[in-house]
Amino acid sequence: MQEKQNGAQEIVELFDPSPEIRVLPYCETGEVISPLPNLIVKVRDIEYKKKNIKLDEYWVKGHTREIEIPMATLTGSDSNGDGHIAGAFPKAKIIFKDELKVKDLVACLQSKDKQTLYVIYKIARW
Repeated sequence: MQEKQNGAQEIVELFDPSPEIRVLPYCETGEVISPLPNLIVKVRDIEYKKKNIKLDEYWVKGHTREIEIPMATLTGSDSNGDGHIAGAFPKAKIIFKDELKVKDLVACLQSKDKQTLYVIYKIARW
């Protein structure tokens, strides 16, 4: 005899997290207690010092990235009818000046053993 499908039960099972999900790290809000170079971030009652923090390099002041801009030759003329050719900068370097400051809120993931903190990004305040 064929078992009748239970649509409602299938939906519940779809949204009911498996036991494995409960052991995965979850995102928490941390607060910067001390900025770089002596970075300290507090998550709940645990203070993580720089040696135990993995930080997105974007938040290290002076971090640079090189970018390449596709170049197109532009031509045109002025009101006198004189032709002009304008170029572009095909490569550039961006220097980031953002940095974490005291009392900034950050999104964090803790390692399973809670010995390492991964700072993912800064959280905006309104």
